[in-house]
Amino acid sequence: MATLLPLFRAASEADQPRHPEPAEAWLRYIVGPRVGRHRTCVVGFDGGTPVGFGCMNHEVATNQDMLYGDIWIHPERHADATVALLAGFKAYALGRGCTRLVTGFSEFAGFESVFLAEGGRKVSEERRSQLEAATVDRARFTAWAAPSEKNAHYRIEAYVGRTPEHLLLPLVTANEAMHDAPLGDLEFEFPAPDPERRRAGDALNEAAGVRNHVIAAVAEDGAVAGFHEMFVVPGFRMADVGNTGVPAKFRGHGLGLRLKADLMLRVLAAEPEVEVVSTWNASDNRPMLRVNETLGYVKCEAWSNWQFDL
Repeated sequence: MATLLPLFRAASEADQPRHPEPAEAWLRYIVGPRVGRHRTCVVGFDGGTPVGFGCMNHEVATNQDMLYGDIWIHPERHADATVALLAGFKAYALGRGCTRLVTGFSEFAGFESVFLAEGGRKVSEERRSQLEAATVDRARFTAWAAPSEKNAHYRIEAYVGRTPEHLLLPLVTANEAMHDAPLGDLEFEFPAPDPERRRAGDALNEAAGVRNHVIAAVAEDGAVAGFHEMFVVPGFRMADVGNTGVPAKFRGHGLGLRLKADLMLRVLAAEPEVEVVSTWNASDNRPMLRVNETLGYVKCEAWSNWQFDL
């Protein structure tokens, strides 16, 4: 962490200027282990000084041909370090038997010409948006969180930490709704539903001190009709939105807005250090973007994901 944190802060300030300054706890979380993935930080050094890095992911059960991750380069070293770091990523991918590398950057990084020259092609676009806690209109959020004629028949359950056993399988099943989100031209295979993988993910978060706030709308038969997640890393003033999903047969009931508003109020009440909430969406996922814009989220950066065929 001591090696990467100053570099990450400098790159983050340039590439995502509205993002709060990363705390060490945040960096530790975003480079930490994930269930079902082999993860390694690939770092480029000039002598003893780190000039760029990326946290690389290689799936254990799916997407065996693909290595994917981020790219962070010190803003003063874009000109001379970008090609070298990409070469390091490619070499590492080939060493793991991958035939493609996927990595992305923000609109402020300006890597397009380099990525094109190195054989990359843009495969998808995302947007990161933020909501400042101080701007949240509690009365409006309370009204949005209240039951409506369309969704009053759902039972709302919220928890922090490990998934309760009675919600484990319904939540794993409902997460399949995430597969409907647009992926652009990126070919990506989702793993099969697995309650044990969710249990393992909960345990990793708990071990890292990360608090996972979850809310779900539960139908009369016990199925999860919609859910929303937020992660809070102690010592960092930003909460990060996790998955949000409403299975197809439950859409049109206003659950997305209701659950997002409800959980926001719960998190702000339970986590007074949270000043900012960040969320990611595919740039063409208009239904979710509309909900977020209604809540007051403001676009901070556009991100593009690029693939290199190796």
